[in-house]
Amino acid sequence: MDKLSPGSSCGKGAESLRVVVAPEIVPAVAAAVGKMGDVCGAVDVVGEDPAITAQKGAPEGLQVWIPSSRIWLDSVDPDRRVYPIHDDSLARSPVVLAAPAGVAGSPWARSGFSWATLLSGVVGGSVKLSMGDPTRDTAGLLSFVAVQAAAAAVPGTEPGVAKLRALALRSRLLDADASAGELLRVAAEQGGDRKALADLGMFPVLEQQLWKHNDGRDNPVLNLYATDIAVEADYPVAIAGQSTATAVQRRLLTQFIGALRSVDTSNALVAAGFRLTGFGGPSPRVGVPKGLPLKIAEPTAVADVSLGLEAAEWSRYLPERFQVLVVVDRSGSMAAPVVVGPGRTETKATLLRSFGAVAAQTFTNDTELGLWFFGTPTAKSPPTEVVVPLGPITGTVKSGTRREAVGRKIAAYTPIPDGGTPLYQAVLDAVEYMQTKIRPDRRAIVVVLTDGRDGNSPHAMDKAQFLKQLTQSQPPVPVFSIGIGESADLDTLRAVAETTGGRAEAAQNPKDLAAAMANIFLAAAGAGD
Repeated sequence: MDKLSPGSSCGKGAESLRVVVAPEIVPAVAAAVGKMGDVCGAVDVVGEDPAITAQKGAPEGLQVWIPSSRIWLDSVDPDRRVYPIHDDSLARSPVVLAAPAGVAGSPWARSGFSWATLLSGVVGGSVKLSMGDPTRDTAGLLSFVAVQAAAAAVPGTEPGVAKLRALALRSRLLDADASAGELLRVAAEQGGDRKALADLGMFPVLEQQLWKHNDGRDNPVLNLYATDIAVEADYPVAIAGQSTATAVQRRLLTQFIGALRSVDTSNALVAAGFRLTGFGGPSPRVGVPKGLPLKIAEPTAVADVSLGLEAAEWSRYLPERFQVLVVVDRSGSMAAPVVVGPGRTETKATLLRSFGAVAAQTFTNDTELGLWFFGTPTAKSPPTEVVVPLGPITGTVKSGTRREAVGRKIAAYTPIPDGGTPLYQAVLDAVEYMQTKIRPDRRAIVVVLTDGRDGNSPHAMDKAQFLKQLTQSQPPVPVFSIGIGESADLDTLRAVAETTGGRAEAAQNPKDLAAAMANIFLAAAGAGD
Protein backbone atom coordinates (compact mmCIF):
# COMPACT_ATOMS: atom_id res chain seq x y z
CA MET A 1 0.00 0.00 0.00
CA ASP A 2 1.29 3.41 -0.99
CA LYS A 3 0.13 6.37 1.05
CA LEU A 4 0.49 10.12 0.72
CA SER A 5 0.30 11.71 4.16
CA PRO A 6 -1.67 14.90 4.87
CA GLY A 7 0.04 18.18 4.19
CA SER A 8 1.04 20.58 6.94
CA SER A 9 -1.88 22.92 6.26
CA CYS A 10 -4.56 20.30 6.95
CA GLY A 11 -4.76 20.56 10.69
CA LYS A 12 -6.66 17.94 12.67
CA GLY A 13 -9.15 15.44 11.26
CA ALA A 14 -7.61 15.07 7.84
CA GLU A 15 -9.50 12.68 5.59
CA SER A 16 -8.39 10.06 3.08
CA LEU A 17 -9.08 8.78 -0.42
CA ARG A 18 -8.84 5.05 -1.13
CA VAL A 19 -7.62 4.12 -4.62
CA VAL A 20 -7.84 0.44 -5.61
CA VAL A 21 -6.04 -0.39 -8.84
CA ALA A 22 -5.02 -3.40 -10.91
CA PRO A 23 -1.58 -4.49 -9.62
CA GLU A 24 0.24 -3.85 -12.91
CA ILE A 25 -0.48 -0.10 -12.84
CA VAL A 26 0.32 0.48 -9.17
CA PRO A 27 3.75 2.06 -9.89
CA ALA A 28 2.33 4.63 -12.33
CA VAL A 29 -0.58 5.54 -10.03
CA ALA A 30 1.68 5.73 -6.99
CA ALA A 31 4.02 8.04 -8.94
CA ALA A 32 1.05 10.29 -9.73
CA VAL A 33 0.18 10.46 -6.02
CA GLY A 34 3.80 11.29 -5.23
CA LYS A 35 3.60 14.37 -7.45
CA MET A 36 0.50 15.80 -5.76
CA GLY A 37 2.61 17.79 -3.30
CA ASP A 38 1.10 19.40 -0.20
CA VAL A 39 -2.51 18.14 -0.07
CA CYS A 40 -5.13 18.14 2.66
CA GLY A 41 -5.67 14.42 3.16
CA ALA A 42 -4.17 11.00 2.59
CA VAL A 43 -4.31 8.97 -0.64
CA ASP A 44 -4.07 5.21 -0.12
CA VAL A 45 -3.12 3.28 -3.28
CA VAL A 46 -3.94 -0.43 -3.00
CA GLY A 47 -2.97 -2.97 -5.66
CA GLU A 48 -5.64 -5.67 -5.90
CA ASP A 49 -6.71 -8.13 -8.59
CA PRO A 50 -9.99 -6.87 -10.11
CA ALA A 51 -11.69 -10.24 -9.53
CA ILE A 52 -11.10 -9.85 -5.78
CA THR A 53 -12.37 -6.25 -5.75
CA ALA A 54 -15.44 -7.32 -7.73
CA GLN A 55 -16.22 -10.05 -5.20
CA LYS A 56 -16.32 -7.46 -2.43
CA GLY A 57 -19.08 -5.51 -4.19
CA ALA A 58 -19.86 -1.85 -3.63
CA PRO A 59 -17.54 -0.03 -1.18
CA GLU A 60 -18.42 2.14 1.78
CA GLY A 61 -17.49 5.77 1.32
CA LEU A 62 -15.38 7.43 -1.35
CA GLN A 63 -13.23 5.10 -3.47
CA VAL A 64 -11.55 5.18 -6.86
CA TRP A 65 -11.35 1.84 -8.65
CA ILE A 66 -9.15 1.34 -11.70
CA PRO A 67 -9.61 -2.29 -12.81
CA SER A 68 -7.98 -3.70 -15.92
CA SER A 69 -11.30 -3.89 -17.79
CA ARG A 70 -14.69 -2.26 -17.55
CA ILE A 71 -16.18 -5.76 -17.71
CA TRP A 72 -15.14 -6.13 -14.06
CA LEU A 73 -17.19 -3.00 -13.36
CA ASP A 74 -20.15 -4.59 -15.17
CA SER A 75 -20.03 -7.56 -12.81
CA VAL A 76 -20.50 -5.26 -9.80
CA ASP A 77 -22.41 -2.30 -11.23
CA PRO A 78 -23.86 -2.89 -14.72
CA ASP A 79 -25.91 0.33 -14.61
CA ARG A 80 -22.94 2.52 -13.50
CA ARG A 81 -24.93 3.84 -10.56
CA VAL A 82 -22.32 2.95 -7.95
CA TYR A 83 -19.16 3.29 -10.04
CA PRO A 84 -19.60 5.95 -12.73
CA ILE A 85 -16.63 6.15 -15.08
CA HIS A 86 -14.58 9.32 -15.19
CA ASP A 87 -13.63 10.50 -18.68
CA ASP A 88 -11.60 8.22 -20.99
CA SER A 89 -9.65 5.10 -20.08
CA LEU A 90 -6.38 5.64 -18.26
CA ALA A 91 -4.43 3.12 -20.33
CA ARG A 92 -4.98 0.27 -22.76
CA SER A 93 -3.38 -3.06 -23.54
CA PRO A 94 -4.58 -5.38 -26.35
CA VAL A 95 -4.83 -9.12 -25.84
CA VAL A 96 -2.14 -10.96 -27.81
CA LEU A 97 -1.40 -14.63 -28.24
CA ALA A 98 1.85 -15.75 -26.63
CA ALA A 99 3.66 -18.43 -28.61
CA PRO A 100 6.72 -19.78 -26.75
CA ALA A 101 9.60 -21.17 -28.79
CA GLY A 102 8.80 -24.63 -30.09
CA VAL A 103 5.03 -24.11 -30.08
CA ALA A 104 3.18 -24.43 -33.37
CA GLY A 105 2.31 -20.77 -33.74
CA SER A 106 5.01 -19.53 -36.06
CA PRO A 107 2.89 -19.85 -39.26
CA TRP A 108 0.86 -16.89 -37.96
CA ALA A 109 3.91 -14.84 -36.96
CA ARG A 110 3.76 -12.39 -39.86
CA SER A 111 0.08 -12.26 -40.67
CA GLY A 112 -1.34 -12.51 -37.13
CA PHE A 113 -4.02 -14.94 -36.05
CA SER A 114 -7.81 -14.86 -36.09
CA TRP A 115 -9.95 -15.99 -33.19
CA ALA A 116 -12.12 -17.91 -35.65
CA THR A 117 -9.11 -19.88 -36.93
CA LEU A 118 -7.88 -20.40 -33.38
CA LEU A 119 -11.30 -21.75 -32.35
CA SER A 120 -11.51 -24.21 -35.23
CA GLY A 121 -7.87 -25.24 -34.80
CA VAL A 122 -8.22 -26.00 -31.09
CA VAL A 123 -11.49 -27.90 -31.56
CA GLY A 124 -10.06 -29.78 -34.53
CA GLY A 125 -6.92 -30.73 -32.60
CA SER A 126 -4.35 -28.94 -34.77
CA VAL A 127 -3.67 -26.12 -32.28
CA LYS A 128 -2.75 -26.47 -28.60
CA LEU A 129 -4.01 -23.71 -26.33
CA SER A 130 -4.05 -22.79 -22.65
CA MET A 131 -6.13 -19.93 -21.29
CA GLY A 132 -6.65 -18.10 -17.99
CA ASP A 133 -9.82 -18.55 -15.95
CA PRO A 134 -12.21 -15.74 -17.06
CA THR A 135 -13.58 -15.33 -13.53
CA ARG A 136 -10.20 -14.29 -12.10
CA ASP A 137 -7.86 -13.36 -14.97
CA THR A 138 -8.32 -10.35 -17.25
CA ALA A 139 -6.62 -11.88 -20.29
CA GLY A 140 -8.77 -14.98 -19.80
CA LEU A 141 -11.93 -12.89 -19.43
CA LEU A 142 -11.26 -10.87 -22.58
CA SER A 143 -10.31 -14.02 -24.48
CA PHE A 144 -13.59 -15.60 -23.39
CA VAL A 145 -15.38 -12.59 -24.94
CA ALA A 146 -13.42 -13.09 -28.18
CA VAL A 147 -14.13 -16.83 -28.24
CA GLN A 148 -17.85 -16.17 -27.76
CA ALA A 149 -17.79 -13.62 -30.59
CA ALA A 150 -15.85 -15.95 -32.89
CA ALA A 151 -18.22 -18.83 -32.14
CA ALA A 152 -21.18 -16.65 -33.12
CA ALA A 153 -19.52 -15.00 -36.13
CA VAL A 154 -20.73 -17.47 -38.75
CA PRO A 155 -23.82 -15.91 -40.41
CA GLY A 156 -27.06 -17.45 -39.18
CA THR A 157 -25.49 -19.04 -36.09
CA GLU A 158 -27.95 -19.40 -33.24
CA PRO A 159 -26.76 -18.52 -29.71
CA GLY A 160 -27.09 -22.13 -28.60
CA VAL A 161 -24.82 -23.33 -31.39
CA ALA A 162 -22.28 -20.63 -30.52
CA LYS A 163 -22.39 -21.78 -26.90
CA LEU A 164 -21.67 -25.36 -27.98
CA ARG A 165 -18.70 -24.20 -30.08
CA ALA A 166 -17.29 -22.24 -27.15
CA LEU A 167 -17.72 -25.23 -24.84
CA ALA A 168 -15.96 -27.40 -27.40
CA LEU A 169 -12.91 -25.12 -27.17
CA ARG A 170 -13.16 -25.05 -23.37
CA SER A 171 -13.11 -28.84 -23.25
CA ARG A 172 -9.82 -28.97 -25.19
CA LEU A 173 -7.76 -26.38 -23.30
CA LEU A 174 -4.49 -27.80 -21.99
CA ASP A 175 -4.63 -25.55 -18.92
CA ALA A 176 -7.78 -23.58 -18.12
CA ASP A 177 -7.07 -22.64 -14.52
CA ALA A 178 -3.82 -20.66 -14.51
CA SER A 179 -3.65 -16.89 -14.97
CA ALA A 180 -1.79 -15.33 -17.89
CA GLY A 181 1.03 -14.35 -15.56
CA GLU A 182 1.33 -17.90 -14.27
CA LEU A 183 1.45 -19.25 -17.81
CA LEU A 184 4.26 -16.83 -18.66
CA ARG A 185 6.20 -17.97 -15.60
CA VAL A 186 5.76 -21.61 -16.61
CA ALA A 187 6.99 -20.80 -20.13
CA ALA A 188 10.08 -19.12 -18.69
CA GLU A 189 10.78 -22.03 -16.35
CA GLN A 190 10.67 -24.53 -19.22
CA GLY A 191 13.51 -22.72 -20.98
CA GLY A 192 14.34 -24.58 -24.19
CA ASP A 193 12.40 -27.75 -23.34
CA ARG A 194 10.33 -27.95 -26.51
CA LYS A 195 8.23 -30.90 -25.37
CA ALA A 196 7.24 -29.16 -22.14
CA LEU A 197 6.42 -25.98 -24.07
CA ALA A 198 4.35 -27.96 -26.57
CA ASP A 199 2.35 -29.36 -23.64
CA LEU A 200 1.70 -25.77 -22.55
CA GLY A 201 0.73 -24.58 -26.03
CA MET A 202 -0.03 -20.98 -26.92
CA PHE A 203 -1.96 -18.77 -24.52
CA PRO A 204 -3.53 -15.27 -24.53
CA VAL A 205 -1.96 -12.53 -22.42
CA LEU A 206 -2.11 -8.75 -22.25
CA GLU A 207 0.41 -7.01 -24.48
CA GLN A 208 1.82 -5.19 -21.47
CA GLN A 209 2.31 -8.47 -19.59
CA LEU A 210 4.22 -9.97 -22.50
CA TRP A 211 6.24 -6.79 -23.04
CA LYS A 212 7.30 -6.82 -19.38
CA HIS A 213 8.07 -10.55 -19.52
CA ASN A 214 10.20 -10.19 -22.65
CA ASP A 215 12.08 -7.09 -21.53
CA GLY A 216 15.77 -7.98 -21.34
CA ARG A 217 15.31 -11.68 -22.23
CA ASP A 218 17.52 -13.32 -24.82
CA ASN A 219 14.71 -15.61 -26.01
CA PRO A 220 11.52 -13.55 -25.95
CA VAL A 221 8.11 -15.16 -26.33
CA LEU A 222 6.57 -14.48 -29.73
CA ASN A 223 3.48 -12.25 -29.66
CA LEU A 224 0.73 -12.74 -32.24
CA TYR A 225 -1.95 -10.12 -32.91
CA ALA A 226 -5.58 -10.89 -33.73
CA THR A 227 -6.86 -9.79 -37.12
CA ASP A 228 -10.59 -10.29 -36.67
CA ILE A 229 -11.87 -9.47 -33.16
CA ALA A 230 -10.64 -6.65 -30.95
CA VAL A 231 -10.36 -7.27 -27.21
CA GLU A 232 -8.25 -5.12 -24.90
CA ALA A 233 -7.79 -4.16 -21.29
CA ASP A 234 -8.95 -0.55 -21.00
CA TYR A 235 -8.30 0.52 -17.35
CA PRO A 236 -11.34 2.74 -16.67
CA VAL A 237 -11.27 5.21 -13.81
CA ALA A 238 -14.44 4.67 -11.77
CA ILE A 239 -15.39 6.65 -8.68
CA ALA A 240 -17.82 5.50 -5.99
CA GLY A 241 -19.32 7.44 -3.10
CA GLN A 242 -19.06 10.99 -4.48
CA SER A 243 -22.56 11.91 -3.27
CA THR A 244 -21.57 11.30 0.36
CA ALA A 245 -18.03 12.72 0.14
CA THR A 246 -17.03 15.67 2.31
CA ALA A 247 -15.72 18.90 0.87
CA VAL A 248 -12.18 17.88 1.83
CA GLN A 249 -12.56 14.51 0.11
CA ARG A 250 -13.93 16.11 -3.05
CA ARG A 251 -10.99 18.49 -3.16
CA LEU A 252 -8.59 15.61 -2.59
CA LEU A 253 -10.25 13.64 -5.39
CA THR A 254 -9.95 16.57 -7.80
CA GLN A 255 -6.23 16.91 -7.05
CA PHE A 256 -5.68 13.16 -7.49
CA ILE A 257 -7.53 13.03 -10.82
CA GLY A 258 -5.49 15.99 -12.05
CA ALA A 259 -2.23 14.20 -11.20
CA LEU A 260 -3.52 10.94 -12.68
CA ARG A 261 -4.35 12.62 -16.01
CA SER A 262 -1.05 14.46 -16.28
CA VAL A 263 1.52 14.03 -19.02
CA ASP A 264 3.99 12.68 -16.44
CA THR A 265 1.60 9.83 -15.57
CA SER A 266 0.99 9.13 -19.27
CA ASN A 267 4.72 8.88 -19.84
CA ALA A 268 5.06 6.55 -16.82
CA LEU A 269 2.34 4.28 -18.23
CA VAL A 270 3.98 4.12 -21.65
CA ALA A 271 7.33 3.38 -20.01
CA ALA A 272 5.65 0.44 -18.24
CA GLY A 273 4.40 -1.05 -21.51
CA PHE A 274 0.87 0.38 -21.80
CA ARG A 275 -0.78 2.21 -24.67
CA LEU A 276 -2.74 5.42 -24.17
CA THR A 277 -5.22 4.72 -26.96
CA GLY A 278 -6.53 1.47 -28.28
CA PHE A 279 -6.20 -0.27 -31.60
CA GLY A 280 -6.08 2.99 -33.50
CA GLY A 281 -2.50 3.73 -32.44
CA PRO A 282 -0.49 5.76 -29.91
CA SER A 283 -1.30 9.07 -28.32
CA PRO A 284 0.09 12.08 -30.23
CA ARG A 285 1.59 13.34 -26.95
CA VAL A 286 3.68 10.30 -26.19
CA GLY A 287 4.82 7.20 -28.04
CA VAL A 288 4.24 3.54 -27.38
CA PRO A 289 6.57 1.22 -25.47
CA LYS A 290 9.73 0.36 -27.33
CA GLY A 291 9.40 -2.78 -29.40
CA LEU A 292 5.61 -2.61 -29.77
CA PRO A 293 3.84 -1.85 -33.06
CA LEU A 294 2.71 1.75 -33.44
CA LYS A 295 -0.61 0.64 -34.87
CA ILE A 296 -2.41 -2.68 -35.01
CA ALA A 297 -4.57 -3.57 -38.00
CA GLU A 298 -8.12 -2.50 -37.22
CA PRO A 299 -10.09 -5.62 -36.21
CA THR A 300 -13.84 -5.92 -35.90
CA ALA A 301 -14.83 -4.56 -32.50
CA VAL A 302 -16.97 -6.66 -30.18
CA ALA A 303 -19.96 -5.36 -28.28
CA ASP A 304 -19.73 -4.63 -24.56
CA VAL A 305 -20.54 -7.70 -22.50
CA SER A 306 -20.82 -8.39 -18.81
CA LEU A 307 -19.05 -11.11 -16.87
CA GLY A 308 -22.42 -12.60 -16.01
CA LEU A 309 -23.43 -16.20 -15.72
CA GLU A 310 -22.00 -17.39 -19.02
CA ALA A 311 -18.36 -16.79 -18.10
CA ALA A 312 -18.91 -18.43 -14.72
CA GLU A 313 -20.57 -21.45 -16.36
CA TRP A 314 -17.82 -21.69 -18.96
CA SER A 315 -15.19 -21.48 -16.25
CA ARG A 316 -16.84 -24.27 -14.24
CA TYR A 317 -17.16 -26.51 -17.30
CA LEU A 318 -14.53 -29.07 -16.35
CA PRO A 319 -15.74 -32.14 -18.21
CA GLU A 320 -15.33 -35.43 -16.47
CA ARG A 321 -14.17 -38.46 -18.38
CA PHE A 322 -17.52 -39.54 -19.75
CA GLN A 323 -19.06 -42.63 -21.27
CA VAL A 324 -21.95 -41.21 -23.30
CA LEU A 325 -24.64 -43.17 -25.11
CA VAL A 326 -26.77 -40.90 -27.32
CA VAL A 327 -30.20 -42.39 -28.04
CA VAL A 328 -32.18 -40.67 -30.83
CA ASP A 329 -35.88 -41.03 -31.61
CA ARG A 330 -36.41 -42.21 -35.19
CA SER A 331 -40.19 -42.54 -35.07
CA GLY A 332 -42.39 -41.21 -37.88
CA SER A 333 -43.42 -38.10 -35.95
CA MET A 334 -39.88 -36.74 -36.30
CA ALA A 335 -40.81 -35.92 -39.90
CA ALA A 336 -43.50 -33.51 -38.71
CA PRO A 337 -42.94 -29.74 -39.14
CA VAL A 338 -42.41 -27.23 -36.35
CA VAL A 339 -42.55 -23.44 -36.58
CA VAL A 340 -39.05 -21.95 -36.33
CA GLY A 341 -39.85 -18.35 -37.19
CA PRO A 342 -42.48 -16.06 -38.73
CA GLY A 343 -43.86 -17.93 -41.73
CA ARG A 344 -41.04 -20.52 -41.58
CA THR A 345 -41.20 -24.19 -40.65
CA GLU A 346 -38.69 -27.03 -40.53
CA THR A 347 -39.12 -30.69 -39.77
CA LYS A 348 -37.90 -31.96 -36.43
CA ALA A 349 -35.48 -34.21 -38.30
CA THR A 350 -33.98 -31.16 -40.03
CA LEU A 351 -33.46 -29.46 -36.67
CA LEU A 352 -31.69 -32.54 -35.38
CA ARG A 353 -29.40 -32.71 -38.39
CA SER A 354 -28.64 -28.99 -38.22
CA PHE A 355 -26.76 -29.15 -34.94
CA GLY A 356 -25.50 -32.74 -34.82
CA ALA A 357 -22.00 -32.03 -36.13
CA VAL A 358 -21.50 -29.17 -33.64
CA ALA A 359 -22.74 -31.30 -30.75
CA ALA A 360 -20.37 -34.12 -31.69
CA GLN A 361 -17.44 -31.68 -31.46
CA THR A 362 -18.33 -30.72 -27.89
CA PHE A 363 -17.29 -34.05 -26.38
CA THR A 364 -13.71 -34.17 -25.11
CA ASN A 365 -11.11 -36.40 -26.72
CA ASP A 366 -11.11 -38.82 -23.78
CA THR A 367 -14.88 -39.47 -24.05
CA GLU A 368 -16.27 -42.88 -24.87
CA LEU A 369 -19.21 -42.29 -27.22
CA GLY A 370 -21.92 -44.40 -28.80
CA LEU A 371 -25.04 -43.70 -30.89
CA TRP A 372 -28.35 -45.61 -30.96
CA PHE A 373 -31.58 -44.94 -32.82
CA PHE A 374 -34.98 -46.13 -31.56
CA GLY A 375 -38.19 -46.69 -33.50
CA THR A 376 -40.21 -49.65 -34.83
CA PRO A 377 -41.05 -49.85 -38.55
CA THR A 378 -42.80 -53.24 -38.07
CA ALA A 379 -44.43 -55.21 -35.28
CA LYS A 380 -41.39 -57.47 -35.05
CA SER A 381 -38.76 -54.72 -34.99
CA PRO A 382 -36.44 -54.43 -31.98
CA PRO A 383 -36.83 -51.19 -30.00
CA THR A 384 -33.30 -49.93 -30.66
CA GLU A 385 -30.59 -50.01 -33.32
CA VAL A 386 -26.86 -49.70 -32.61
CA VAL A 387 -25.68 -47.10 -35.12
CA VAL A 388 -22.19 -46.40 -33.79
CA PRO A 389 -20.96 -48.80 -31.06
CA LEU A 390 -19.71 -47.32 -27.79
CA GLY A 391 -15.97 -46.75 -27.73
CA PRO A 392 -13.21 -44.11 -27.59
CA ILE A 393 -14.27 -41.00 -29.48
CA THR A 394 -10.89 -40.78 -31.20
CA GLY A 395 -10.95 -44.48 -32.06
CA THR A 396 -11.31 -45.64 -35.65
CA VAL A 397 -14.74 -46.60 -36.98
CA LYS A 398 -14.50 -47.74 -40.60
CA SER A 399 -13.00 -44.79 -42.54
CA GLY A 400 -12.67 -42.25 -39.73
CA THR A 401 -12.88 -41.52 -36.02
CA ARG A 402 -15.90 -42.35 -33.88
CA ARG A 403 -16.54 -38.62 -33.49
CA GLU A 404 -16.71 -38.24 -37.26
CA ALA A 405 -18.91 -41.34 -37.56
CA VAL A 406 -21.43 -39.97 -35.06
CA GLY A 407 -21.47 -36.61 -36.86
CA ARG A 408 -22.06 -38.31 -40.22
CA LYS A 409 -24.85 -40.52 -38.90
CA ILE A 410 -26.71 -37.60 -37.34
CA ALA A 411 -26.19 -35.50 -40.47
CA ALA A 412 -27.76 -38.32 -42.54
CA TYR A 413 -30.54 -39.01 -40.02
CA THR A 414 -34.03 -39.73 -41.43
CA PRO A 415 -37.17 -40.79 -39.53
CA ILE A 416 -38.92 -44.12 -40.16
CA PRO A 417 -42.24 -43.50 -41.95
CA ASP A 418 -45.09 -44.47 -39.62
CA GLY A 419 -42.53 -45.82 -37.15
CA GLY A 420 -43.61 -46.40 -33.55
CA THR A 421 -42.05 -44.83 -30.44
CA PRO A 422 -40.71 -47.40 -27.95
CA LEU A 423 -39.41 -44.59 -25.72
CA TYR A 424 -39.68 -46.40 -22.39
CA GLN A 425 -38.04 -49.61 -23.58
CA ALA A 426 -35.27 -47.66 -25.35
CA VAL A 427 -34.44 -45.81 -22.10
CA LEU A 428 -34.46 -49.03 -20.07
CA ASP A 429 -32.27 -50.81 -22.63
CA ALA A 430 -29.81 -47.91 -22.80
CA VAL A 431 -29.52 -47.68 -19.01
CA GLU A 432 -29.11 -51.44 -18.67
CA TYR A 433 -26.41 -51.44 -21.36
CA MET A 434 -24.49 -48.58 -19.77
CA GLN A 435 -24.61 -50.32 -16.39
CA THR A 436 -22.45 -53.06 -17.90
CA LYS A 437 -19.93 -50.48 -19.16
CA ILE A 438 -19.39 -48.43 -16.00
CA ARG A 439 -15.75 -47.86 -15.12
CA PRO A 440 -14.45 -46.28 -11.89
CA ASP A 441 -12.52 -43.58 -13.77
CA ARG A 442 -15.48 -42.46 -15.92
CA ARG A 443 -19.05 -41.24 -15.57
CA ALA A 444 -21.63 -43.17 -17.60
CA ILE A 445 -24.64 -41.18 -18.86
CA VAL A 446 -27.45 -41.62 -21.39
CA VAL A 447 -28.60 -38.69 -23.58
CA VAL A 448 -32.07 -39.11 -25.15
CA LEU A 449 -33.49 -36.93 -27.95
CA THR A 450 -37.18 -37.52 -28.61
CA ASP A 451 -40.29 -35.74 -29.85
CA GLY A 452 -43.07 -38.03 -28.72
CA ARG A 453 -44.68 -40.34 -26.25
CA ASP A 454 -44.26 -44.04 -25.73
CA GLY A 455 -46.69 -45.93 -27.92
CA ASN A 456 -47.65 -47.38 -31.33
CA SER A 457 -45.09 -50.17 -30.93
CA PRO A 458 -45.01 -53.79 -29.68
CA HIS A 459 -42.76 -52.58 -26.84
CA ALA A 460 -45.25 -50.11 -25.32
CA MET A 461 -45.69 -50.28 -21.55
CA ASP A 462 -47.43 -48.55 -18.68
CA LYS A 463 -45.70 -45.38 -17.47
CA ALA A 464 -45.86 -46.41 -13.80
CA GLN A 465 -44.34 -49.78 -14.65
CA PHE A 466 -41.58 -48.08 -16.64
CA LEU A 467 -40.67 -45.66 -13.86
CA LYS A 468 -40.73 -48.47 -11.29
CA GLN A 469 -38.30 -50.54 -13.37
CA LEU A 470 -36.09 -47.47 -13.84
CA THR A 471 -36.09 -46.77 -10.10
CA GLN A 472 -35.12 -50.36 -9.30
CA SER A 473 -32.37 -50.45 -11.91
CA GLN A 474 -28.94 -50.43 -10.24
CA PRO A 475 -26.37 -48.98 -10.32
CA PRO A 476 -28.05 -45.70 -11.33
CA VAL A 477 -27.15 -44.16 -14.71
CA PRO A 478 -28.20 -40.48 -15.17
CA VAL A 479 -30.51 -39.87 -18.14
CA PHE A 480 -30.35 -36.43 -19.77
CA SER A 481 -33.05 -35.76 -22.35
CA ILE A 482 -34.32 -33.17 -24.82
CA GLY A 483 -37.98 -33.10 -25.77
CA ILE A 484 -38.32 -31.75 -29.32
CA GLY A 485 -41.59 -30.00 -30.23
CA GLU A 486 -44.92 -29.61 -28.47
CA SER A 487 -45.79 -33.32 -28.64
CA ALA A 488 -42.81 -34.41 -26.55
CA ASP A 489 -43.71 -36.06 -23.24
CA LEU A 490 -41.85 -33.61 -21.02
CA ASP A 491 -43.62 -34.74 -17.86
CA THR A 492 -42.21 -38.24 -18.29
CA LEU A 493 -38.79 -36.97 -19.32
CA ARG A 494 -38.64 -34.84 -16.17
CA ALA A 495 -39.71 -37.82 -14.09
CA VAL A 496 -36.91 -39.85 -15.68
CA ALA A 497 -34.42 -37.07 -14.91
CA GLU A 498 -35.56 -36.87 -11.29
CA THR A 499 -35.39 -40.66 -10.91
CA THR A 500 -31.90 -41.02 -12.39
CA GLY A 501 -30.25 -37.74 -11.39
CA GLY A 502 -30.22 -36.34 -14.91
CA ARG A 503 -31.91 -33.35 -16.54
CA ALA A 504 -34.72 -32.73 -19.05
CA GLU A 505 -34.81 -29.82 -21.50
CA ALA A 506 -37.42 -28.65 -24.03
CA ALA A 507 -36.65 -27.53 -27.61
CA GLN A 508 -38.94 -26.02 -30.24
CA ASN A 509 -36.47 -24.70 -32.82
CA PRO A 510 -32.76 -24.75 -33.74
CA LYS A 511 -31.97 -22.13 -31.11
CA ASP A 512 -33.70 -24.12 -28.38
CA LEU A 513 -32.21 -27.42 -29.49
CA ALA A 514 -28.61 -26.25 -29.44
CA ALA A 515 -29.11 -24.33 -26.20
CA ALA A 516 -30.73 -27.38 -24.62
CA MET A 517 -27.77 -29.54 -25.60
CA ALA A 518 -25.36 -26.95 -24.18
CA ASN A 519 -27.33 -26.94 -20.92
CA ILE A 520 -27.13 -30.73 -20.78
CA PHE A 521 -23.35 -30.66 -21.20
CA LEU A 522 -23.07 -28.05 -18.45
CA ALA A 523 -25.37 -30.00 -16.13
CA ALA A 524 -23.58 -33.30 -16.77
CA ALA A 525 -20.25 -31.63 -15.96
CA GLY A 526 -21.67 -30.04 -12.82
CA ALA A 527 -21.49 -26.48 -14.20
CA GLY A 528 -25.18 -25.83 -14.81
CA ASP A 529 -27.57 -23.99 -12.53
